Amino acid sequence: MHVHLEAALKSEQAIADRFALDDLLTAYAVAIDTDQVTELTRLATEDAVFDYQSSGGPRGPVAEAQQWLEKALAQVPVRAHLIVNRRFDIHEDSACVEAHFFNPMSVRVPGQKGDIWNPGGGFYFVGFRRTEKGWRISELVMLETWRVAVGVRAAGGSSGHHGA
Repeated sequence: MHVHLEAALKSEQAIADRFALDDLLTAYAVAIDTDQVTELTRLATEDAVFDYQSSGGPRGPVAEAQQWLEKALAQVPVRAHLIVNRRFDIHEDSACVEAHFFNPMSVRVPGQKGDIWNPGGGFYFVGFRRTEKGWRISELVMLETWRVAVGVRAAGGSSGHHGA
């Protein structure tokens, strides 16, 4: 009986860890999409590294990532990136995930009327570490593998989408 109880407790911990990590990844996406990049400080370890090199950004500490994101996202008025197909590998106090992302967004181009529809996608590789405050991101690498740009203009030359 003792073996079954121990296995059940480990199983319950694994499920709790999986939900906590999934929630953390979702909190990251929401912070990016809602202009709350200062939240990365709360979501990450003090020594975390964020790598946005594949999209022209830095690889460095949280503060450097936040600074770059604030500037880069100012030109992206519409965004709602989705992190999907998550594969977690969870150990006692560390974990990692490989996940796909799809990022539908529009981009402002100086001197041009209307925004550019600029969806992209790729992979996130994220390392996590269990801390006294719970799970936190210890490393996040965004590997952008594709992006397209399509001009979008509404009738009458104004920007935006007008549904029927």
